[in-house]
Amino acid sequence: MRILITGASSNLAVGVIRRLLKNSDVEIWCSRHQTQIPIVDGRLRILDLDLESDFDSSLSERAFDTVIHFAALTHSFDERRYWSVNLDATTRLAHTVYENGCRNFVYISTRCAIEGAGAYGESKLAAERELQKLEWRSLLIIRPAEVYGANGNEGIDRLLAIAHKWRIVPALFGNSNLLFAPLHIDDFARVAADLILQNREGVTIEHLCGPEDLSGVTLARRISRNYRAVPLPLWWPLVAAGLKILQKFRLSEVKPDQLTRLTTRKTATAESARMQNADLRGFLLE
Repeated sequence: MRILITGASSNLAVGVIRRLLKNSDVEIWCSRHQTQIPIVDGRLRILDLDLESDFDSSLSERAFDTVIHFAALTHSFDERRYWSVNLDATTRLAHTVYENGCRNFVYISTRCAIEGAGAYGESKLAAERELQKLEWRSLLIIRPAEVYGANGNEGIDRLLAIAHKWRIVPALFGNSNLLFAPLHIDDFARVAADLILQNREGVTIEHLCGPEDLSGVTLARRISRNYRAVPLPLWWPLVAAGLKILQKFRLSEVKPDQLTRLTTRKTATAESARMQNADLRGFLLE
């Protein structure tokens, strides 16, 4: 089975690749843009691919059984780039591989793929809809919640790093949509790989959430207990107002879209999501 994986150097993709390589009959073509892929295996092939460039010629001579599309733009001050990468490039990629004979497509989306979620979530939702216009044998759309455990520089991993270094952790409150369903990266990789290998016919949308829903305060309490950090209560309306002022002067790393994304209604919660496996680790309880 020949598989093309875009965004293959991302933490989420690397975990899934390691799982897929446990099957002897796979040949994986890893699309990378800037970062090396930390896996050595004779069945891996490297394909340099930039979604913001003319990549059609790079794929025109290659046929794949399955495409797993991780690559996406997640942060930008220029909201037009979300649409250029997450919608336009995804659509062009899908049509290119489809014309080359691929009939199985896996799209890594987000549980923020909903109207009103801001440019990131809305561009991912638009891409989902475009993908469903093609006659795939199998189209799997995976919408993960907040994935942690990869020592990343954003999201919950960022909160863990702050707690470890400074012994404080923000405890956000003041908005009922400030809810998290943390999913450990190992659990994401295991469940996502299982879903991919099932190769179910038709269109399937799966939400991957952790086993519990946590408010901003509960999340901070969990982190503080494990890292011996002090919860710092922060009223969300005031935090959001302050960040918006800083953003006007480009003094904040937080992009405008991220504020909307954090407090938007999600497509699923831990309670409503149907998980493929019950043995998921609770947030900082493992």
